[in-house]
Amino acid sequence: MKIVIEKEIDSCQECPNWKRARMYTSDSWEEAYDWFCKRRNDKKIAGYVEWHDVKDIKIPDWCPCLTN
Repeated sequence: MKIVIEKEIDSCQECPNWKRARMYTSDSWEEAYDWFCKRRNDKKIAGYVEWHDVKDIKIPDWCPCLTN
């Protein structure tokens, strides 16, 4: 039996297939991450994402979960 659940999301952060990896820099106050899609074998969604960049990152066209 297969159950399909659809959920509308506005950011990859809301997807269970999203993961991030910390980017370390010489400035210890900087906090940036690379975003990856676990369902696409850790394909990079975006690089060097800081807290203020999150609103500008769109869900990629290649997203395996898009239904539209």
